[in-house]
Formats: sequence, C-alpha cells, structure tokens
Amino acid sequence: MMQTELIDSLIHLPVADRIEIIERISRSLREDLVKKNSGDADPDERETAYFRLRGIAAVEGKTPPDDERVREDFLNHLSEKYK
Repeated sequence: MMQTELIDSLIHLPVADRIEIIERISRSLREDLVKKNSGDADPDERETAYFRLRGIAAVEGKTPPDDERVREDFLNHLSEKYK
C-alpha cells in the first residue's frame, strides 16, 4: 500500500482508532530512540564520532591549559564573583 493510500484510509477511521494508532506509533518511536541512545551504537561508528569531535575547541597556535592553570583560573573566577 502506498503511503498516500495508507494516510487516506487512516483519515476515515473513527477518532478513537486514530488516537490508538498515534499512541502505538509514538510508543514504538520512543522505544527505538531509547535503543539508539542506550549505547547500542556500532563501535566503529562511536570511534569515528570520537575522532571527529577531538580538538573541537582547539585554537590553532595555542596549547591547551594544564590542570593547574584551569584550577587557578577557576579559583580566580570564584574569588572575583564572591568579593
């Protein structure tokens, strides 16, 4: 059955039947999204995503701050904020 034929036949169903169909489709979509977001992704796909995101905040020509510098900056920020 073509998509438009399916929609045409659904439109003519009683309201209660259409609501039930909507709820079942919605439940199915939620389940699919939970499965997708539960870490069931292909390991190669995850690795590719990781490498694509590495260095996303890097500034060319600058080295990232070390932990001590980050800690100092954060403490300075807090001391300024709570003067």
